[in-house]
Amino acid sequence: PDWSILDLDPKEAPFEQVIDVAIAIRELCQSIGLPCYVKTSGSSGIHVLVPLGAQCTYAQSKSIAELLGRVTAAAHPDIATVTRALSGRAGRVYIDFVQNGHGKLLVSPLCVRPLPGASVSMPLQWSDVKPGMKMSEFTIKTVPDILRERVVDPMVAVIDEQPDLGAALQKLSEQVTD
Repeated sequence: PDWSILDLDPKEAPFEQVIDVAIAIRELCQSIGLPCYVKTSGSSGIHVLVPLGAQCTYAQSKSIAELLGRVTAAAHPDIATVTRALSGRAGRVYIDFVQNGHGKLLVSPLCVRPLPGASVSMPLQWSDVKPGMKMSEFTIKTVPDILRERVVDPMVAVIDEQPDLGAALQKLSEQVTD
């Protein structure tokens, strides 16, 4: 796999918490020297993608996402969970790492979703992910203008980067055992 994905699924949680969890994952990744990129799901959540540089198996990709998800959920138990069952989420954002696997589906960047308003799975810059951001900002009507203003496609690096996964995992293990 080229990346590992963390799918932030709000269900009953407010979208502001999805933004907070995405930022928390980014901060965790930055602290261990691991790049990550972001896009909307085009539905109700956010996808955080961690480039792997084709250095891992699918099982390893899932393990990396699970580690990042569990560490984030443990640091923010009031707003984040890795509990898959809706009954166990208690209004928190579900950090889904289970979608990492051969043949698992992921909505592609710039895909228009079959929803009212025709929302789009929009590649974002991290500066876009902030309080007040709304999924309704990214629709079939608004995205062409947004893309014309962008100089770089923020998703290109997800394929091109080859991070030092060993060093990042070592730093993560040091944080977890501290």
